[in-house]
Amino acid sequence: MLEIIINSIKDLFDRKILFTSLIPIIIAAIFWGIVFFVFHSQINGFFVYITNHIPFISGADWIKNIIEAIGGIFIYYQLLIITSTMIVGIIADKIVDRVNEKYYHLNKQGFGSFIGSIGITLKYNLIFIILFIISLPAMFVPGLNIFVNIILWVILIKEPIFYDSVAMYASKEEYQSLKNNQKTTTLVIAILGATLFLIPVLGIFVYIVQLLLFSNYNLKRLKELRNNA
Repeated sequence: MLEIIINSIKDLFDRKILFTSLIPIIIAAIFWGIVFFVFHSQINGFFVYITNHIPFISGADWIKNIIEAIGGIFIYYQLLIITSTMIVGIIADKIVDRVNEKYYHLNKQGFGSFIGSIGITLKYNLIFIILFIISLPAMFVPGLNIFVNIILWVILIKEPIFYDSVAMYASKEEYQSLKNNQKTTTLVIAILGATLFLIPVLGIFVYIVQLLLFSNYNLKRLKELRNNA
């Protein structure tokens, strides 16, 4: 596991991977920057509405003012990561190919497809958005917000990244074997990556970090699986 983490950190600074990773972040940052600039008044009004419906801060105007002040930044940050995640999902194969080229040298025998990646990414983004809206009031409760955020990000990234990291290389049978084995380790990696989201700035790269972790983890296991066959 230590080798996987070290390789993933090194890969983050690989020139090809870093360049590929920055493109979706820049696109998402510009897009949502324009949206927030144009609809600033409506977004501010939304947070006024939210703060007026959080029971435990009724009458605490100073807390409402803080939430209204940082709420826009918080939502922008969330949307930036969600959107860049969706875009990176489209070009994930280039990052996985680079990891394979550096360490594992596996032949592609994958059952995965571009449509499959888009489908699973959209599915879990939709689930994430619904749960995020439902849990929005909890985001402003200290302590609870950390727990809720980690759960939401594990839901968002675990299945799509697992697919993107190995589906283009593994056959359907190999994929199911990898998925059914070491489920606890898979969950731990997902939680580790989701926790990085809580670190300012680094959270923007959380999908890339997760993809690198899962790529190294799954491609290594796939190589061992084939060697033992």
